[in-house]
Amino acid sequence: MGNTEDKGSNYLLEVDEPLVLPVGKKVRFLVTANDVLHAWWVPALAVKRDAIPGFINEAWTNATETGVYRGQCAELCGRDHGFMPIVVNVVEEADYKTWMADKQAEAAEIKKLMEQTFSMDELVERGKTVYNRSCVACHGANGEGGVGKPIANSPIATGEVAQHINVLVNGVPGTAMQAFGGQLNDVDLAAVVTYTRNAFGNNMGDKVQPIDVYNFKKGQ
Repeated sequence: MGNTEDKGSNYLLEVDEPLVLPVGKKVRFLVTANDVLHAWWVPALAVKRDAIPGFINEAWTNATETGVYRGQCAELCGRDHGFMPIVVNVVEEADYKTWMADKQAEAAEIKKLMEQTFSMDELVERGKTVYNRSCVACHGANGEGGVGKPIANSPIATGEVAQHINVLVNGVPGTAMQAFGGQLNDVDLAAVVTYTRNAFGNNMGDKVQPIDVYNFKKGQ
């Protein structure tokens, strides 16, 4: 959550994308991982399953009461283990259908955007929003750095575009720079790369389109 938002007692345990389930319905989980061993654990739902790369574990639950159920990765999986909370919102059937419809519409909109060619102004405007939401805490409001390295005049933001995309998608092992390839969609990734290559005095003039990010991922 953003630092400007009101914080409750669980603010360090909030997530961007909570899992939403309908109340009173048996739900099947398919659990896996794409990097290392994790464990998906929500005590109040009586679910704990190892998440193993290349293997799918199954579990199920039937929540009988609406509410917020919290969990955590239960496997010491690496440096980001402490930042892997789980939030499950159990809602009424009508609310679940509304949520599902909204998510389907969102996915359709992203697919539509993937097929577009954006202007520099459009990319920079969207990229600035993404930067202020996902990057500013580490890299600073003016790209001056802090927890993360400076972006202003950095060899990444002024170097090869492909390497810049690679850093955003895959992160940098052994540093605080995490992989955003699974956190941001290709439109937002393209926008924030474009923004950081043209902000903070970098002025590279490069435009990165969503299809460029998609092709990079596909070619890995």
